[in-house]
Amino acid sequence: DTWTEVGSFAGHEPDDRVFVVDRAAGELQLAPAVREPDGTLRGYGAVPPKGAPLRVPRYRTGGGPDGNVAPGTVQVLRGAVPFVDRVSNRRAAVGGVAAESVDEAKERGPLALRVRDRAVTTEDYEELARAATTGVARVRCVAAGDGADAGAVRVLVVPTAVPDAAGVLRFEDLVPQADTLQAIAEHLDERRPVGVRVLVEPPFYQGVTVVARLSPRPRADVAQLATDAERALHRYFEPLQGGPDGDGWPFGRPVQAGEVYAVLQQLAGTEIVEDVKLFAADPITGRRGEAVQRIDIDKHALVFSFRHQVRVTRR
Repeated sequence: DTWTEVGSFAGHEPDDRVFVVDRAAGELQLAPAVREPDGTLRGYGAVPPKGAPLRVPRYRTGGGPDGNVAPGTVQVLRGAVPFVDRVSNRRAAVGGVAAESVDEAKERGPLALRVRDRAVTTEDYEELARAATTGVARVRCVAAGDGADAGAVRVLVVPTAVPDAAGVLRFEDLVPQADTLQAIAEHLDERRPVGVRVLVEPPFYQGVTVVARLSPRPRADVAQLATDAERALHRYFEPLQGGPDGDGWPFGRPVQAGEVYAVLQQLAGTEIVEDVKLFAADPITGRRGEAVQRIDIDKHALVFSFRHQVRVTRR
């Protein structure tokens, strides 16, 4: 899929497929001519005359993951626009992905050969869902359950999202857009076994609130330590890059107070983690439960950081 038809040259329709683009390198290349066994050349596209203007009806460009900037980051106009005083991106930019590495291609190759564009196992559904559209960070396929959902599968989709300047992910950004879910559902519907219903939806997110009290080192900046502590908690208890391995909180993994102690004690300005309390919270209503030392998570759910509170006081 590296090469994509992008346009035509003057006097020919786009269906002539006269040039293609390498999306990874950003290079245009005219269609090839292949020598046949009898020695003749066969052209796979019209050859433009020398000096003919090339017309590109549309194109997309970006900076890969670096283009996924947080809200409020884009504030400079590239050129003056009448009656426009200033600009700002109210929502995070998403969809930018890096080109596939050789190691990733080696991993994907055997999966593609095994799947063969047909969904049979849960791993097949996950691989096909990732290939259906961009902007998908994680996918998990599970059996839907008993009763009316017997014989169906649930495909849980976590979209890509960008934290704000404070390192906080918005809950709304972790809910896939309707068109993303629709694209995945249509892609899987053409590849599922007959009789299997496919439900494509976001996972359940268990909100987690940490309330902690720290003692700083003698020359530590108290305000900065509180900021760093909250940022570290938001980074650790999140579904995309959190968790002990930094690749997203594992599905169904419980949250324990001992992990909070470990995260906070690693900060440069922390002398002692005096106290930690965990609260299960609802990120939609904002309600939270009683203080506990462990929060159990449904085996197909993920955690979401919700309004951590860290107080730093000198002893």
